[in-house]
Amino acid sequence: MKKLNRKQKLIILIAIITMIVIIAMVVGANIIRTNIANSSYESSNRGSNNGNLLPEYIKEGVTLGGVTGTLEDLDTSDATATEWDIAYGKTAYVKGQKIEGLFVPRSSLKVGDYVEYTPDTASDYSIASNVSGYTSNQTISQDTSLKWRIMSVNDDGTVDLVSDKPTSESISLSGAVGYNNAVYLLDEASSKLYSNSELGAEARNIKVEDYEKKLNSAGKNAISNYNENGATIKYGETRYTGKFYSGSLNRETYPYYPILYAQEIGSGINSTTVRQDGVEKSDKYYTSPTTQGAQVTTSGLTATQTGYVINATELKSYFDNEEFYNLIFNVDTFIFSSRYRYCHPISDNIYYYGQVSFGVYAYSINSGIWSGWLYNTDPISAVQTKPIRPVITLNTNIQIYGGDGSAEHPYQLTK
Repeated sequence: MKKLNRKQKLIILIAIITMIVIIAMVVGANIIRTNIANSSYESSNRGSNNGNLLPEYIKEGVTLGGVTGTLEDLDTSDATATEWDIAYGKTAYVKGQKIEGLFVPRSSLKVGDYVEYTPDTASDYSIASNVSGYTSNQTISQDTSLKWRIMSVNDDGTVDLVSDKPTSESISLSGAVGYNNAVYLLDEASSKLYSNSELGAEARNIKVEDYEKKLNSAGKNAISNYNENGATIKYGETRYTGKFYSGSLNRETYPYYPILYAQEIGSGINSTTVRQDGVEKSDKYYTSPTTQGAQVTTSGLTATQTGYVINATELKSYFDNEEFYNLIFNVDTFIFSSRYRYCHPISDNIYYYGQVSFGVYAYSINSGIWSGWLYNTDPISAVQTKPIRPVITLNTNIQIYGGDGSAEHPYQLTK
């Protein structure tokens, strides 16, 4: 074999050294690349010496350049949460992805918060004169300018919304037939015009119970002790009226009463005692409106006082929740789906001696809460023409999400 000369040996040595360097570089690069892929090495350290390698930059259990890593690699691949499980405004990592929460818990909702609610597109609601007692037929349109706010978050998880203002159109009621059908027609108009079938959200008109349950002790006392114009009868007490002089008939007569009255709690027909069960003041009772009006007693009528007045100047002091007061009462006139009976004070005026008026509660920003009479035992009829105030109940299966409850970013709804 021919011996290599000195020059050839030098070339071979240089080639071997070069190969060793290349192999070392490839191995080192692969290690760094692997750690970078495992989030164990900061890109700024790729070209740095070992003095710049920190344990928190290297995956736990891996040693690189003499430095053992402490970085914990959190595995989120088995996470099952979705944006509906995470509160709105919060973020979390699921399956390696950052997600933003949409869920709004009921506990975070406040009275007065805005909700993006859209009723079904509805045809006009028609009311015939023979069921309203009014002189003509009526057609009520859907008010698309209404906004919706939280009125109550209930213990059973349901949420009540109320329109931010009364509707632009009014409903007229009159006489005994108007009294009989008042709650049915007011609730039915609200339901037909402002429900949402996709959400399963049913609408009704506002009732006195919606604010009565929010009254403080002073407000409750004002009602239970209500005694207008020196009357001897207070709220919840009864009075019997036999034959009296009727100004409208110009003769003595027994009291007249709306047909529905005979079914109501606290009513007494030809008796000095009253019913202990029956129709509550805010119940519909009818499944379709009646055309029946009034009937006269044969010996007399006993009535329970359920009417009261709260002046506008006093009303605010009867609520501890100022936001609730502003929401419900810082608007103009509207009517409640709640009947009342008012026993007139006994006086020397024979036209009103012991008479009873039947009507529905109403509100005006100047007068406060008052009783709008439709019919009395004389018998005489009156007309009440007022806007409604729709209330929407959201069941527990309706998700409230997104937004912050402000007018600019209202909560959203889905099922």
